[in-house]
Amino acid sequence: MNNNDFINKLGLILQALSLEILFRDYNNSDLMQELQKQDTQYFEKIIKNQEEILNLLRKEESQCTKS
Repeated sequence: MNNNDFINKLGLILQALSLEILFRDYNNSDLMQELQKQDTQYFEKIIKNQEEILNLLRKEESQCTKS
């Protein structure tokens, strides 16, 4: 095997590894975007629930002070 054959085969292997890394990075980016979306949705739901709880507590407090 001469140097050109070796370099060509090594180049092919490196390209395949590079492609694999690219696919992994793409999948990680998609996963991170989905997690951020879920975090935002959960955060909004938690805030909404807390507001509802506070409103209920205020309503109950106002009824207690009227009595």
